[in-house]
Amino acid sequence: MLVAVNTASPATSGGCGEFKSLRQVFPAAKAVGFDRRGAVRRESLREPIWPGTCGKLFTRYFRGKRAIEVSVTLYKTHKQALVALAEPAYAPVDVLDNGAEMRVGISDVFVDGAPRKSVGAASVIRNVFISSLEISARPIPPPAHVRLHRGIHARVLQLR
Repeated sequence: MLVAVNTASPATSGGCGEFKSLRQVFPAAKAVGFDRRGAVRRESLREPIWPGTCGKLFTRYFRGKRAIEVSVTLYKTHKQALVALAEPAYAPVDVLDNGAEMRVGISDVFVDGAPRKSVGAASVIRNVFISSLEISARPIPPPAHVRLHRGIHARVLQLR
């Protein structure tokens, strides 16, 4: 069940003009339980590109040799970001205590014929969509994805 909670008020939802501030939402690795964080860089948009997409940033968070890939995409509105949240084949939406909406997924996949696990999470806070993913024989478990998303949520909420 999708529960729409609009946590952005007209005074706090600024659309694409906020993109320049988005680099600030990636927390330090140690603050969210990782060893290090890669460089934050602008990522080109790939299909599907949902209406209202402003831009996307990408990085990796590392634990030893394992890494979670993280992207943060800014949308013009909260409603447009929710469209992106509906796309991944993950569990139903949970509304967190901070107002963010989140989905988590675990699935079996094959990479070059070898069985692997895909662990990911997607969330929306205000007009920001966050995605994290790792495909590995021994992936970093879902609670680490949730902790990372919560760290990003907290920083998004501090932007305005």
